[in-house]
Amino acid sequence: MSRPDFVIATDRTWIVATPVAALESRIDLDDFFLDLEIDAAVVPVRFPPEWLPGDLDDLRAVLERRRANPQAPRPWTGTVIDRARREAVGQIGCLDVPDAARAVEVRYATNLGDRDRGYATEAGAAFVDWLLERPEVESVVAECLVTNAASVRVLEKTGFEPLDEREDDEGRLLRWVKRAA
Repeated sequence: MSRPDFVIATDRTWIVATPVAALESRIDLDDFFLDLEIDAAVVPVRFPPEWLPGDLDDLRAVLERRRANPQAPRPWTGTVIDRARREAVGQIGCLDVPDAARAVEVRYATNLGDRDRGYATEAGAAFVDWLLERPEVESVVAECLVTNAASVRVLEKTGFEPLDEREDDEGRLLRWVKRAA
């Protein structure tokens, strides 16, 4: 059983610190269950093939860095779990620990089959509010492609304000910020 470092509850989701056991299991398995301790109960959670898709070499590199320096500060990363289905429906997290200006940058992704159901907005708002309650965080930054209307809407609905724009290999990116009250 895995006890997450943090659990954030919303009406329909739990955002739990992504367990190392889930990352390790993803390398060998496309579809698996993991028992997580949530609110003093053991909850079996399904991690479907759509959760954390992509290059397993990147995942192996993350695990190697953790093993090489287990005491290093880690960015907050969470798995979004549908409470009713007890299934991982996405990921949300910080790219790094807070910088000298006490800012963190967040990224999020929803499993392909779970998009357009409000998970990104619901979990995103809760995670960002949780971050802004941390004394070491003063602002949260996010970016998305100008052409990604769904992400633009999520950021608007969760209280982010436009910051600036920049070019990237993928296209024009909008940068957004939300500051502590």
